[in-house]
Amino acid sequence: MVLTHIKIAKDLQELTLHGTKEFPVALYETSLRLDSLDFLPLHWHNEIQFVYVKSGRVEYRVGADVFVLEVGEGLFINASGLHEAKPFQVEHATILCINVDPLLLGGHKDSIFATKYVLPYITNDRLPYVKLSGQLAQKVDIVAKLLQEQAVFYELQVWRELLVIWETILSQSMLTEEILDPAIIVQHERAKDMLDYLHTHYQEKIFLENVAAHVFLSRAECSRFFKKMVGMTPFTYLLHYRLRKSMELLRDSEQSITTIATSTGFSTVSYYIEKFKNYTGYSPHVYRKQFFDKG
Repeated sequence: MVLTHIKIAKDLQELTLHGTKEFPVALYETSLRLDSLDFLPLHWHNEIQFVYVKSGRVEYRVGADVFVLEVGEGLFINASGLHEAKPFQVEHATILCINVDPLLLGGHKDSIFATKYVLPYITNDRLPYVKLSGQLAQKVDIVAKLLQEQAVFYELQVWRELLVIWETILSQSMLTEEILDPAIIVQHERAKDMLDYLHTHYQEKIFLENVAAHVFLSRAECSRFFKKMVGMTPFTYLLHYRLRKSMELLRDSEQSITTIATSTGFSTVSYYIEKFKNYTGYSPHVYRKQFFDKG
């Protein structure tokens, strides 16, 4: 399945249903483009995720960590890990994302496989991600091909390959040695709370004092902490979020540009058009026309 625009809740949980109840695995070939601002925005999900870079270079942010993945490299993102991805120094990149319900690896929640080998390693005190390279990254690509081709017995083959990947991650102590400091866990949860606040109130006039009070920080500490965790100031993020919400409405509705500007928190239409053009390179009208022309 090709996926570029994902649906996320106000608390940043991804709303996409991954696979089926009987076989909770889903593959997404995700196209990331600078020209049309097709990025994976900050989000999280209850599933674990395996990533393989098919083309281009990709900058990932997981929690406060930022790093670049090259073609042929991979990534494991733990359950509930806050992450985003965008092309790095290239116009276009493609990644394969495989989302897996952890219980597919462990069977039912009370089995020895789940209680001994899976559930202890996906809690929030474990590492939020592990970089994958070499044969381990290639294994992710193999799983992706099995999911694409869906030949006879592919479910068994996918399950087997995922178990090999998981056993390798554990046997090489990629998740077993390091336990996150409780302060880091608090930071991750605080960042989610701040983002949740902005997403809930983005249509309103927001002051830094509002965000700071929500997470019991001073204004200065709030701004510093947010920039560390998200990579930009709260108000730059809020502006980008409002613009991305407006892009969704331009793509998915027939509302007027004036209505869209007002409903996404912009004080005037002229200010909205100016910021939209700075962000995308297009006016809202041209962006909408190009999107529907491509469809």
